Formats: sequence, C-alpha cells, structure tokens
Amino acid sequence: MKIGIVGCGLNSDYHITFAKRYPGLEIVGLVDLDGKKARDCADKFDIKNVFKTIPDLIREENPSVVHIVTPPRTHYRLGKEALELKCNVLIEKPFCMNADEAKELYALAERNGVKLCSMHNHFFDPCMVKARNLIKDGMVGKIISVESHYGLNTRIDAFRKYPAPNVIPWIYDMPGGVFHDFMPHPLYVMLPFLGNVEEVQVIEKAFGELPQGISDELRILVKGEKALGTLTFSFAAKPHHHFVRIYGTKMMVNVDFNTMTTTVFPLNRLPKAAQKAAYNLSASKQLFTATFANVWNFASKKLRPYHGMQTLIHSFYDAVEGKGSIPVPSDDAIQVIEVMDSIWPQIRNKELHFDAVSPERVSKDSPTVLVTGAPGFLGRRLVEELACKGYNVRALARKLSNIEPLSSLNLEIFFGDVGSEDSLRAAFEGIDYVIHAAADTGGSEEEGKLSTIRGTRNILALCEQFRVKKLVYISSCSVYGVGDYSDGQIVSEESSLERFPEKRGYYSHAKLEAEQLVTSAMERNAFPIVCLRPGTIYGPGGDIYTPMMGFSIGNKFFAVIGDGRFVLPLVYLDNLVDSIVAAMNNHESTNKIYNVVDPVKVTKKDYISGLVKKLYPDSCAIYIPFTVIKMMVFFQEKLFQAIGRRPFLTRYRLIASQRPILYDVSKIIDELAWAPPVSVEEAFDNLIEYEKARN
Repeated sequence: MKIGIVGCGLNSDYHITFAKRYPGLEIVGLVDLDGKKARDCADKFDIKNVFKTIPDLIREENPSVVHIVTPPRTHYRLGKEALELKCNVLIEKPFCMNADEAKELYALAERNGVKLCSMHNHFFDPCMVKARNLIKDGMVGKIISVESHYGLNTRIDAFRKYPAPNVIPWIYDMPGGVFHDFMPHPLYVMLPFLGNVEEVQVIEKAFGELPQGISDELRILVKGEKALGTLTFSFAAKPHHHFVRIYGTKMMVNVDFNTMTTTVFPLNRLPKAAQKAAYNLSASKQLFTATFANVWNFASKKLRPYHGMQTLIHSFYDAVEGKGSIPVPSDDAIQVIEVMDSIWPQIRNKELHFDAVSPERVSKDSPTVLVTGAPGFLGRRLVEELACKGYNVRALARKLSNIEPLSSLNLEIFFGDVGSEDSLRAAFEGIDYVIHAAADTGGSEEEGKLSTIRGTRNILALCEQFRVKKLVYISSCSVYGVGDYSDGQIVSEESSLERFPEKRGYYSHAKLEAEQLVTSAMERNAFPIVCLRPGTIYGPGGDIYTPMMGFSIGNKFFAVIGDGRFVLPLVYLDNLVDSIVAAMNNHESTNKIYNVVDPVKVTKKDYISGLVKKLYPDSCAIYIPFTVIKMMVFFQEKLFQAIGRRPFLTRYRLIASQRPILYDVSKIIDELAWAPPVSVEEAFDNLIEYEKARN
C-alpha cells in the first residue's frame, strides 16, 4: 500500500510513525506549503518525495490513502481535493468545521467509491476497547448515563507560542474558540452510547487560565435518545484528567486515558458497609494488576503512546484493502460535528479583543511614557509606579498576555509585538519617553532573535522616527564576560563584555546582541538613550529560588551551590523601578550605561537564613561544594554529547554564574543620585508577606 501525508506539523510525526508499522506500506510523499518544513520532515523519516499540493502527490505517486494532518480550517478543502481525485482519505480531528461540510465530504466519498474516516483515536485505546467489549457482552446492562471528562494544560505551545510576531495561534480563531480543536476527544468517547442527540445545554465559567478572562471551563449536558451525557471540559482544574465513566444497570466502568486503565464496579449484593471495603479492594487489585500489565506491555512494545491512533490507522488501511469496515462510521463522525455545532453558539465568552484600552483620565501636563513588556514581572510594577507618579502611561502588551493586573490601573493598553514594527506604530503616536523592558526570558533561540534582537531594532527605529525624548533600555549584567574575570574582581560599566556569548546560552547571547544595537545608536547620537544593566531582579511575583542559588525540590529541600559566601548580584524590584525613573528624568544619564545592583551585599547564606528559612521554616538547605557540582555538570555534558542532545547546563555557564565578583554601582549613585528606597530587610519582609498572603 502507498500513502501520502498532507501537513508536516507535530501530529504528522505520529501518523508517519504508525503508518510505517503497517506491513508492506510505503509513504510515497509529504505535502506542505512550507517546503523547508516538508523537506526536514522527509529527511527525518527517510521519505523521498515532497510536494506542494495534493494533486501533485496523487498525479506523481497515486497513493491509496492520503492523511490530512493540517489545521482544521483546511480539512474540508484538502479532503475534497483528495476525494475528487478518487483517493481514500483519513482526516484528523476535528473532521470539518461544521456538519454541512462533513456531510458533503461523505457524500462525495460515496459517489466516487472511496473510503473516508475521521480520527477518533482514543475510542480505540486498549482501555476504551476493553470497556466497549464489556458493553457489547452485556456486562454493563442498559446504559443510563455517560460522564466524559477532558482536562488540558494551557501551558503548551498550542496555546502560547506565536507562529509569527503579533500573530496568535490558530486555535483562538475557531468558531468554538480554544475548545474547538480538542472538543472531539471527550465527545466521541461519549456520544456512541447515547443514541440520537435530542438536546444540548452548556454552562461556562472563567477562572483566569486563558487570556482576557475568556471561559476556561465548560459543563455540557447532553440528552440522548438512549441515555444522558455529562461532559466536563476543563483548562483550570489540576491535575488534568482525561476519563470516561459509563453508568449502567449492572456495572459502572471507569476508563482512565491518562493511566490507560479500565476499572469496573459491578452491582454488589453485599451489605452496604461491606460494599465499601469490597469496592476499594476490588479497585486496588484492578489498578495494581493493570499498572504492572501496562509497564510490561510498554517494555515489550505491545503498548505504545497514542496506541489507539495506531489501531485506528491500521484498521482504516485494512478497510481500504477490503479486510474490514471503516473504523469510524460516517454517522458517528457527523454526530460529533453536529453536537459541536450546537455547543458553539452557547459559549458567549470565547473571543479575544485587541482594541486599545483607554484610561479613565489623562493629564495634559504630564509626559506620556510607553512601556514595552508591561505585563511582565518588571513591567507590571513599573507601569504601576509610573501611574502613581502621575505619568500618562501606555502599556504595550502581546496579544496573549495576562492584562488583568493592568486593568485596574489608570493607563492605556495597546496590543502589539516588539518583533513586528507595524504593530507598534500606533503605540508610538504622541509618546515622550520609551522604556524598553520587553525581552524573551524563556531561553529560546528563536524567541531571542525575534523578541530581544529584532524587537530592540524595531524600538530603536521607531524611537528615532517619532523623535522620542529618551529611550531607557533595560539590558542585563549577563552581557559581561564573567568567564574572563578573576575571583573578587570589581565589575564596572567599562569591564569587558562576553567574548563567547553562544556559550552563555540563548538569553545572554540575545541580550548582548541587542545591547550592541543600542550602544551603536548611542555612538551615532541617534537620539537620547540610557542603558541600564540590572543584576538578578527579585521581588513579589518573581522567583524565590533562582538557578544562581542552586536547585530545589518543592519548598522542602534547597541545594545551594558552594559554601554560601557567594555575593548575589541582587536588585529588588522596587529599587530597579526607582532607578529606571531616575534615569529617564535625569539629563545626565543621556548616552550612558549604568549597573543597577543593590549596594548592600547579600550572600547565599544571608538569603537562605533571611528569606528562604523564614518562608519555609521546615525546609532543609544543603550546601554542595562547587567542585562537586562542576563534576556533575561535566558528566552530564559528556552523556548528552554521546546521545547527540544539547546539555541542560555547561561548565562554562556554571562558572559564569558562580564566579565570585562584585558589581560597582558607584556611577549611578554618583551621577543620578540613586539611593535604593527599599532596604534588604524591608525587601525580605515584603516578599514574606506577599508569599504568605498568596498561599
């Protein structure tokens, strides 16, 4: 059998892997409009041909089956292309955007004498197949109701990663919002047991998991001809469960898709008190047995992740070869889409809005300050302080940022992305000062180039074009060439910068390259600029225990790198904000660079005793010699080198983070009269109070 795969995104990996396991199958080509993505995927899986269109694939290779593994809005069009060329088609969920499209595709498949199937993979997971067999054998009795629960983590790329600057993921732009792409999963494991659907009711609520407070919880009641259904779709509840419970007159069956287990609770004639013990013992035995069976089956490769997908794909191939029926009947696929069509109009709070938010009042006598990265850790506190000081504040936020903390402040909110110059122009109208605090902090090479480097280039260009009075650029002490310094060295603004930024990691590399753009603009006197190099920022809402300290296990165990005498380059959040305002307002700062670190020395031991132990009095702190950590990192580097992976940490980065040096802040103190308003003791007290209130 010859097949083709259309779409080379993340899901294509599973389709290709499972297809290759079918005896005698050959993948004859990949189709994707992105030629590089298609070629990379083809090279990864040793596939010879790549094509731009489905007609090209079918004309050149004549595959028996085409998999459509593209974004949902393209399913109907691409499926129709393949069906019109009389090719059998397997389409990823959601099958189509609406029931009319689904019905049209099935009618086309029937007219052309080819087979069409939707991807209802969890219905074929071994744990679900076991439950279906129990129902088929009459063990469950008459089904009264089905409870389907689907929880999902929103901290994954599908929700958070921008495909391009100022472009949000396509899942937000669906008729059902973020629920649309995932809704088939909890539906197709429930609906086959309910019969024809007669009524659907939806309740929604928001708990703050998604941008702009759009709904993140759904409860859906389904009245079927044969049984009732209850569907929970949850982004907020944690941990994220995925299960279906089938309630019959003889038995309740619980199918847990996360653990791949099926537990049954048959009707019990024992006295009520004895039933409780019997149910617990029975469930324990079933879970114990299933766990060991799953471990054995995984080890022996009889059970695989997404096993139901492999079963469904192979069953469809069997149907194409005349060895069985299509695994997902057309009626089942269409019913899922029909119910989805009835759900979407009932969800009211599912759309994002990107119109600028205007303040309640504007002071005509005060300057207007644009702050990039306003929803971030530093940005939030900065715009709050500027607003309190009477400035007209314009906060720049990316479209998926959490803007709720900004909503209560008297400021403007503009949506844009520093990586997209066009999205910034409206935000620069009428601006006096710009504070550029936006940068990628995730350590991604791609985001570092887009947000930190290109973003800084765009900000510089627009500041010059709109003739702003001053740009305050927030750099980092990570630009210094710490690896070249000697122990105890005093680091001033004139100290050498990092010679090997690629060894320091993506964040440091990007910050150095971005700062070089800024200093280049300073050298040619493009417009007034001041560059601040803060140390490690800490404060309410930030990380308590950073990698520079060591590592921790929850709030119980803290491993400290070194003997504790290392002086931390800390700057308290409010102190940094104060320095930014001072640099913005003081003419002396123009075209200058300043280190910003709290002058009072705080060692790791001071930090543990003054903050960590007070926050977590029952915790244990252990000091691990630097040489031991260095040796561990060495072995980790060698191990990852052997398996062809990028190490988590390198000795170069470790040494740079632990070099005992001191940062000189006399320049900002002398020239700008900067005096940190918050002492170390006050900072620690503020943090303790904040964390206790939060917990």
